[in-house]
Amino acid sequence: IRVPDFPLEDIEDNFAFYVLIIGISEDVFWNADISFIKSVVEDKTAYESWLTSEQNKLLKNNRR
Repeated sequence: IRVPDFPLEDIEDNFAFYVLIIGISEDVFWNADISFIKSVVEDKTAYESWLTSEQNKLLKNNRR
């Protein structure tokens, strides 16, 4: 998951991206600082990349 190449111009864009696409809770979206939200997105993205890599390794090893 990456931040889109186009700017998130208004609250609706931000809500759609962070809550609907990324999956951050509405409570966090409305009550947390944007820097915290961006940090959560970075952490979630890193975790999902690691998890996908591990799953791919397991699949590759199981095919042998």
